[in-house]
This record gives sequence, structure tokens and C-alpha cells, in this order.
Amino acid sequence: MKFKGLKKNKKLLIGGVVLAIIVIIVISIFAKKKPVEVVQEVKNVKTEKITTGTISTSVEYASNLKPAKEVVVLPKAGGRVATVDVKVGDKVSVGQTLFTLDTTDYAAQLEQAEAGVSVASSNLERTSDSGFTQQLLQAEQLVGKLQIQYNSVKDSYDRTQTLYSAQAVAKKDLDDAKAQYDAIAIDLKNAQDSLELLKSKSGPQATKAAEAQLEQAQAGVSAVQNQISNATVTAPIAGVVSEKAVEVGQLASAQSGSVTLIDYNSLSAEINVPDKMLEKIKVGLSVPVTINALPDSKIVGVIDNISPNTSSKNNFYIVKVKIDNTNNNIQAGMFAKISLPAEKKDNILMVTNETIKMENGVNYLYTVENGLVKKISVETGISNEKFTEVTGKVQEGIDVITEGQNLLSDGEKVNIVQ
Repeated sequence: MKFKGLKKNKKLLIGGVVLAIIVIIVISIFAKKKPVEVVQEVKNVKTEKITTGTISTSVEYASNLKPAKEVVVLPKAGGRVATVDVKVGDKVSVGQTLFTLDTTDYAAQLEQAEAGVSVASSNLERTSDSGFTQQLLQAEQLVGKLQIQYNSVKDSYDRTQTLYSAQAVAKKDLDDAKAQYDAIAIDLKNAQDSLELLKSKSGPQATKAAEAQLEQAQAGVSAVQNQISNATVTAPIAGVVSEKAVEVGQLASAQSGSVTLIDYNSLSAEINVPDKMLEKIKVGLSVPVTINALPDSKIVGVIDNISPNTSSKNNFYIVKVKIDNTNNNIQAGMFAKISLPAEKKDNILMVTNETIKMENGVNYLYTVENGLVKKISVETGISNEKFTEVTGKVQEGIDVITEGQNLLSDGEKVNIVQ
């Protein structure tokens, strides 16, 4: 038993010696290895140059777009509405009928007025006891008849001129109307001249009084005819019907019963600006316009009017900007922003806004000099949505890092890439 114990201790001793030798060998191997050299990674950066240029700023003013021209059309005389010829949204041309009034009462008045002419003519005839007076009466009647025809032809010619200006009728229609007008004007002038010649030869006072009565009666006829003409309410401008406040059967007058027309070919934006802006704007100046509903459209307006006095509401000046809408892609009521020039500086050092980083209240540019990052503090000046003026220990042509500045350190080695 004692021999077995010694044999076991001997094995343990040998194992321990072998283990110690292995440990010594491993330590010596690692001790002979050289330390691993740590290689610093060189980061790639994008840069741009500090440039000299001009920075302009603008101020935006909000407004709702309105039609540049809006007309409320009312009848010249009162009456019951007989027909309504348009509805909201209809496009109309100059001279187109909007609605009409009942002319039944006017027809009766016209008949009465014409009867008065007949009576006056008879009275004039009775005051004369010679063929000369009859000749004078006939001349007066001819003038009256031609005057009525002249009025009708002239009204027709005027309407044709208006429609031709609006490109609603052909040139031949205008020429025909002009020829009719010239012919009746000559006939009326000749008849008037003949009448004046006859009057110069007449003397009795009774005849003159009868003549005056006849003229008055004829004037009454013309007045009624004018009222009948006014019963047809027409469009004074070309545009779109935006509101129709008239219905068949209602009583319309110069105060009620109307059709509102708007000219969509141009719109207007009205903004309020302080006095300091007046020296920077003028009538005719083109200004950018942004419309929320049309974000991809590049729209330019023109300053159409600047009020000479401030508004009593807010002491601001009212500026009207006219916007062309011949394509009819802009609608009245849309929200718009008008950009007016505010400040401008020329020949200044400037960088893009993303190159400036603020750290602890100080603005820095991360520049690259001889392949190393150089952090430079700068003062900033005028800026817009893209560029900022910089001053300090900087000059034109310096490479400025445009992105990833927060991951860089002053003095760090970098590689400029495109």
C-alpha cells in the first residue's frame, strides 16, 4: 500500500513539471511577438469653395386671390323678370343677354305715346290753313320716323361694334351694320335740313305751338322705346357668371335682382405692407407668387397698384398684385403668398447654409487644409434659404466640408472626394 502511494505522488509531480514547461513555452512565444500597429482610418469628405457673390432676401405676404374685375349687373329700370338666360358657371361674351324684364306695361305705354303723336299731328294740321303747313307737317313726320329708325339702327350698330370687339361677330356683320347706319344718318340729316328750311318760312305762333306738342309726343315715344330696350339686361364684360341673384317672376330694380360677372383672365392679390417696404417696390415690378394648391407651378405677378395712404385699420399700405390667368388654371379664393424684395448685399463671402455648424453658441466652418480638418469660427451676416454671408479668418476659394462635420475632429486627416 505504501508503494502504491509513492507511485501516485510521482505521477502528480511529473504532470506538474510538464504543465509548468508548457506555460513557460507559451509565455516566451507571446513575448517574442511584436505589438500590433493600429492604422487610423482616413475619412472621405465632400467640400465646396467659399465664393464671392450676392445674397438677396425676400418677405412673404399672404393673400386670398380675387378676380381682377368683378361686375354686378342690375337692370336700369324696374320690372318683373320674364326670363333668366344664364346660370352660375356660364361663360358669357360682351352684349350677351343675361335676363329680361316683362315689357307688357311698356307696350301699352308705347301705344299711348304713339297715339299722342297722332293727336299732336292732327292738332298741327288743324292750325294750318294752307298747303305749306301740310308740307311742314309731313316733313316733321318724316324726321320723326327717320329718327326712330336712326335710333334703332344706331343701337344695332353699337351692339355689333361691341360684339366685334369681343370677337363674337364677323367683320362682314360689322361692315353691314356700318353701311346701314351711314345710310340712315344721311337720310335723317337730309330730312332735318328740309324741315329746318320749311320752318324758316313759317310764321304763325299756333303752328309753332303745335310743332312743340308734336315734338314732345315724339320724345315720349322715344323714351318708352328706350325703356323697352333696357328691359333686356346684357353683359358689359366677357367673363364667368359667379352669382345669380335673380329668378323668373321676381321684381327687379336698380337696387335688387342682379347677375355678378367675374373676369377670370386675371386675378388680384391684395396685401398690406409697412412703410419700409415702399422704397423697395414699384408699380410694374414682377414678383414671385406661390399658390398652395399649385405647388409645382412657377407663377409671377405684377404690382398693379400701391395705395398712396395707409389703411385706417392697421396703418399699412395696400398693395395690389395682378396675376395673369389666361390658362384658367388658377381659381379665385385660392391662398397665395407674395414674395417682395427685402434686403440685398453684393460682393460678399458666402457659403451654403449646411456648411455652418453651431457649437456652444459659436458658428464654425470645417475646412480642409493640406489634407487635415481645420475648424474655423466665423461671424454670419445676411442669409436666405440657400446661402449665408460669412466673415472672419476666411477667404474665397477655401475648401469647406458640406456634410458629416459632427463626425470629424479638428486636425483629423481626411480625403476630399467629388
